[in-house]
Amino acid sequence: MRNILLVVVGILVAFSVVGQDVQKEPINITGLTLDAESLDPLPFTSILVGDGKRGTISDNTGYFSFLAYPGDTITFRSVSYKNSKFVIPKMLAGETYSLIQLMVKDTVLLEEVVVYPLPGIQDFASTMLQHELTPNEANQVKRFKDELNEVLEMEYERNKYEYDQWRYAKLYNMTGLVPPNNFLNPMTWSNFIRDWKEASKDRR
Repeated sequence: MRNILLVVVGILVAFSVVGQDVQKEPINITGLTLDAESLDPLPFTSILVGDGKRGTISDNTGYFSFLAYPGDTITFRSVSYKNSKFVIPKMLAGETYSLIQLMVKDTVLLEEVVVYPLPGIQDFASTMLQHELTPNEANQVKRFKDELNEVLEMEYERNKYEYDQWRYAKLYNMTGLVPPNNFLNPMTWSNFIRDWKEASKDRR
């Protein structure tokens, strides 16, 4: 009887040692993270092992690969999805284990937002006039006005002839008067001759 007990104890100790050896060897865990509804690959899912000090991230196809031990708890995290956990079975045969992890979308209920428009344009104008600009806002408004005036001046210089023609046409349609012709203006010719003489002196 004593010999039988020694044999049984020896067998239990052997199984215990084998179990400890199995748990000490890491297992290569590979798999995919998928959307639970569409079964589309879910890329860039964070995969944490145990307390989160180890882990990896699935690639752009949802594929992942990492080392873990039997009994480890694996946590899967992805934006707009519920966290999911998986416990690696303690009794596994082999050095690799394949896993397909389905991620469920997380529904977030937002508080209701009610927008109350102003009753009319007068209320809008009075509200805007009562608002005092901060120094930073005042500087931004001034800079915007300066840049706008500069753009308008450049645009006018590029298309000055067309603008003048359009203005003359509008004046004629409104009053029936023909704008004066500067070609016959003596002051224009006087200024032209003066500028021409000064330019000739500079060339000498």
